[in-house]
Amino acid sequence: MRLLSTRDRKLVYFVIAVTIFFGLMDLVGVMLIGAIGSLSVTGVSSGQTGDRVSRLLQSLNIETYSLQTQVGILGTLAALTLISKTILSLIFTKKSLFFLARRGAMISADLVKKYFSLPVSRINSRSAQESIYALTAGVNYVMVGVIGVWMSLISDISLLLILGVGLFFVDATTAFGATVIFASVATILHNQMHHKVKAIGERQSYLNVVGSQRIFEAVNSYRELLVRDRRGYYAGQIAQNRYQLADGTANITFMQNISKYVLELTLVASALLLAFYQFNTTTASRAIAVVTIFIAASTRITPAVLRVQQGLIQIKANLGQAKPAVSLMEELRFLNEVADSSKELLRDHKDFLSNVTATDITFHYVLGIEVLQKVSMEVKPGEFVALAGGSGAGKTTLVDVILGALEPQKGRVLISGLTPIKAFSKWPGAVSYVPQDSPIIDGTLRENLGLGYPPSLLTDEICWEVLALARLDEFIKSLPDGLDTQVGDRGTRLSGGQRQRLGIARSLVTRPKLLILDEATSSLDGLTESEISESLRKLKGDVTLIVIAHRLSTVVDADRIYFLESGEVKAEGTFNELKTISPEFRVQAELMGL
Repeated sequence: MRLLSTRDRKLVYFVIAVTIFFGLMDLVGVMLIGAIGSLSVTGVSSGQTGDRVSRLLQSLNIETYSLQTQVGILGTLAALTLISKTILSLIFTKKSLFFLARRGAMISADLVKKYFSLPVSRINSRSAQESIYALTAGVNYVMVGVIGVWMSLISDISLLLILGVGLFFVDATTAFGATVIFASVATILHNQMHHKVKAIGERQSYLNVVGSQRIFEAVNSYRELLVRDRRGYYAGQIAQNRYQLADGTANITFMQNISKYVLELTLVASALLLAFYQFNTTTASRAIAVVTIFIAASTRITPAVLRVQQGLIQIKANLGQAKPAVSLMEELRFLNEVADSSKELLRDHKDFLSNVTATDITFHYVLGIEVLQKVSMEVKPGEFVALAGGSGAGKTTLVDVILGALEPQKGRVLISGLTPIKAFSKWPGAVSYVPQDSPIIDGTLRENLGLGYPPSLLTDEICWEVLALARLDEFIKSLPDGLDTQVGDRGTRLSGGQRQRLGIARSLVTRPKLLILDEATSSLDGLTESEISESLRKLKGDVTLIVIAHRLSTVVDADRIYFLESGEVKAEGTFNELKTISPEFRVQAELMGL
């Protein structure tokens, strides 16, 4: 409940209050049925009605009517009361479920906005499948599977209390005995099953995540599995996972059915014991009235006890399955949502200065193991700056810090005088980034160029402009559907080089003033790489370039190269200067024949 807003909590409490009122309607209906039973026995035996029934007839002004009329009026009132309660409950339940489902969708949407405000290191602390589960199905388990069932539980418990109090007024001994019997049976069932059900629920959550992960792994590694002849292994793993999930679902359902049958037996036994006790201790008229009221109440009590028992089992199971979502909701609770700063495709970035200043950047993923150590660098507008160094030198981590995807433990980065996130918010599209492996979405070429913008904003003119710079325009023009060609999941209908060029074209859609590339031409053939490099070099002066260089041949003409080793800047200068002052750089250059 703490995860809900104040307004939502008030709505939940209102729903509970209304369901308690429905419980009072049930009590009225049951008492009217009991009065009918008493009148029927009185009529058959030609005796006098009891004091309580007489007072009821007087309050309704029907004490002078015939027995048949009195029974007809009481029966009509009882039927109207119970039917109205059932119809109102049905309508209210539907509205409550829609309320919870919509609130679940809203919470899920809010969580996504907060989730996207996390740094990359915290996002990567969970598997993608676990995050997807927590943000979608897990939230549904929280709202409908836990809070929704809890609301029904409160409603049914209130009904039991109300009917119990009513029975105490009719016959205290009977009410006490029924309470002891039903409470004892429900407690025994609960104690026997709730720990086991919660454990099954947690395992179901784990198995759901693992199953999705296995399918994801198999699809992503299909070619390797094909040549290793290991497709059958993954198929077996996925099948085993589905069997385990099926067993867990069946176990939870079976436990709920156990409660149903046990309570049915309890009701029959209780009715027989009550009838035996009443006919041996009181008059036939009173005995029949009490038994009638008990049976009428039991038609409401038994389903309510069953729903309480099943609700407790459901809550335990759903709490287990909701655990990843609750954990994520707690983690994100006090974070601000990421805002959609612009609805337009902006290509003119007034007042943006493409200078980057990084000062004494220190960063670690694991405490005590520094990935970056007091790294400082400066990039002036219009410059071509490269980051070079061996594998593990910290180049990509430094770029992630510059992009604001990682927060350094010490030091700071400024882009156009602001922190990266504030700069991106103030000048959306002024900075672009091209990773080594550009992600391709399952959509059209136009949708991939837009990535984050509505396709309607990507005019043909813009698309062809950037595709020409990426040397991909001729290929796209040869396709029957042109810009509206579907590229397939993860771009499976494109070659590796075409996917990389599409990523470069996408980065140019907003006409950025600062372009950051992580060896964005590594999958290209020599001629195409040369052509694209020439296109990017023509942007020099208008566009500031920061390039991670895995191949030094791509940064020979850089204005300045920062050479990193073990998270530190060991040297900086032009290509030729670094060959002179850094033996390590000279060795790498000579190995590449430069």
